[in-house]
Amino acid sequence: MRRLISLLATPAGRIARYLISISLLALLAYQIDWKQLAAIRGQFSIPLTVTAFLLAGVTYPLHAWRWCLLLRAQGLSLSFRWAHIVTWIGQFYNAFLLGGVGGDAARVFYLLRDAPAQRVGGFTTLVIDRAMGLVVLMALAALALAARTTTLATDPRLRWLFIAALLITLGSAVVTLLLLRFDPHRWPSALRRVLGHTRLETIAELIGCVRAAPRAHTVALIMSAAIWLLDFIAAWLLARAVGLPLPFLETCVAMSVAYASTALPISVGGHGVREGALIATLTAFGLLATSVAHERALLLALLVWATTVFWSLIGGLFLLAARRLLPPASPRPTT
Repeated sequence: MRRLISLLATPAGRIARYLISISLLALLAYQIDWKQLAAIRGQFSIPLTVTAFLLAGVTYPLHAWRWCLLLRAQGLSLSFRWAHIVTWIGQFYNAFLLGGVGGDAARVFYLLRDAPAQRVGGFTTLVIDRAMGLVVLMALAALALAARTTTLATDPRLRWLFIAALLITLGSAVVTLLLLRFDPHRWPSALRRVLGHTRLETIAELIGCVRAAPRAHTVALIMSAAIWLLDFIAAWLLARAVGLPLPFLETCVAMSVAYASTALPISVGGHGVREGALIATLTAFGLLATSVAHERALLLALLVWATTVFWSLIGGLFLLAARRLLPPASPRPTT
């Protein structure tokens, strides 16, 4: 696995990831009988499509607001405007250049540029931000699956998905409670020796910042749920726009699997993998039993992809205007 990740990080590996993404998307488009889909022109709803696109766009300012709350909890005085611009830039990189971690790499760059004296606290906010998003996503998937006990009983794939989502959610909650409850100076002596006094003090300070701002982290957690729900509603509306009336809970699970699959480092920004996972999950639910439903689901997957690409291109505009929008780089601390 390490060799594969190392290979994918090389220029040749990046080219391979672009080719994989393009091939998967081309395969989805090739499977669609566009002549037959011409029959849905009268059913295609432009108002629903526009509403879905706008709802998906609302999630990006919410991402920025959540990150801004975490930054302030760690004592970083970076503004919401700064967090908003950098979040958009990160989304562009995440979708087009460096794959699943491209956005985080961009945010790290601007953190080092504009808050070099508080780099550890800034890195901590990125970890918490990522962890919150993943845990809430898994929690929502587990809740949606739990509401479909009949389906879980008949499909072992969905049962394993439910178990995995539940374990990730509960495991993350337990680890968080342990970290917040026990002072790092009371951790096992072997672990304290490995970390060393300096790192241990830094960890204690970071955890102390989290403990001192429970309200900010609670609001950030609630915002994580709102972000995912808006994404799910957007996908649900897109499905109805193409004449595919999917149940909302099944849509939540399918989108959860789709977004979780983007963590696989085999494509650029998860393009192609996300859409394939969406189709596979809907198929597992038995919602694509007819050829018409399958073709409309393929069109739905491409619309989900188009939504992501559209808003990511908006992030590209922020990147082009970054020199004017962002303040000059902060001077690096002297030693």
